[in-house]
Amino acid sequence: METNTTFDHLIDAVNVALEAGNWAQVVELTAALYAAASDSGDAQFAELVQDLHWIANDASAHPLDVATVVQV
Repeated sequence: METNTTFDHLIDAVNVALEAGNWAQVVELTAALYAAASDSGDAQFAELVQDLHWIANDASAHPLDVATVVQV
């Protein structure tokens, strides 16, 4: 599979998981996207994906806090 196609597929999947509020799936998908970005040599994109990964990980670990923030 071509790298751009892999990125597009993973980015689309991350967006769907974000819209659904499925933080655990975002964590899994961003791990794969980070690896793909790192393998391609795109360090800046990999860093952004890593940030999203940790945000999703925190949201997954603290769902009540996220629900409170989202309601505001």
